[in-house]
Amino acid sequence: MNLPKRILLSFIFLGMVNCTSAQEIPTLELEAYKRIDPPARNEVSGIIKSQNLEGVFWVHGDSGTPDKIYAINIDGDLVAGDDYRGAEVIGAGNTDWEDLAYTANGFILIGEIGNNCECRDDLKVIVIEEPAPDADEVDVIAEYYITYPKRNDLMGKLLRSNYNAEALFEYNGEIYILTKQSSKTMLFHIENPQNQKQHELKLIETFDTEHYVTAADVSPDQKYLAVLTYDQILVFEPKDGQFFGNSYKTAFLDDTKQIESVTFDGTDLIIAEEDGQLYRISMNDLVEVQRVQNED
Repeated sequence: MNLPKRILLSFIFLGMVNCTSAQEIPTLELEAYKRIDPPARNEVSGIIKSQNLEGVFWVHGDSGTPDKIYAINIDGDLVAGDDYRGAEVIGAGNTDWEDLAYTANGFILIGEIGNNCECRDDLKVIVIEEPAPDADEVDVIAEYYITYPKRNDLMGKLLRSNYNAEALFEYNGEIYILTKQSSKTMLFHIENPQNQKQHELKLIETFDTEHYVTAADVSPDQKYLAVLTYDQILVFEPKDGQFFGNSYKTAFLDDTKQIESVTFDGTDLIIAEEDGQLYRISMNDLVEVQRVQNED
């Protein structure tokens, strides 16, 4: 018997949470409220809300797009006007930028962490000052090169040890990366980052998922961690050094194509599709589920 994808996912998901029925996890039929203006909507792969500039969001493109970040407002309009062409990040080529994060001291992190071949040895986190919304360029302050602990799986034996990742965030002044894997995500930490130095990431936790993790963000008050996959949003409350906890809020997402970016806007979540479509989700639309502690 061939079950529809959404029903099948719900049944599988019941193996991870203590629910009485599949209907307890809602499916949100999302409808885009706006599309980001060009050129900022070119393969959108990261979005972050500014904590210094009122009403400003920053976005960037995926591999093959310019080495630029763009200031937009909540409606996807270019803050500096239709002729604005973005702020070039000087000296930081966009091999595969995958996410943005805001730091406690007001800097912006760019995750040069995309690694579809799982063979790159030049992964890094780029640190920049937040530019003005109409700036043409911005300098790199620091670059933290990263590698993963040696892998024991087949890919690790055949190739270099680096994983693929698309999610980056800062929490309590520390930088974290979530890997992009089909059945789970691994949370890694950069310890004591130093400019132009190589850092072996430290594994913190793992979490079973039903799809690839594509983005993450922490709320400005540090209370919530949002994790986005291609068809699900999960919101955790980190406590006592544990990020994934015993329960979390979640919903499946329908009517999207390729969602790869998420950021907080108050108690709502803004999600950007690769083609620039913008969606808003209220935390009130998510349900709380209990996690079964069976991850390694």
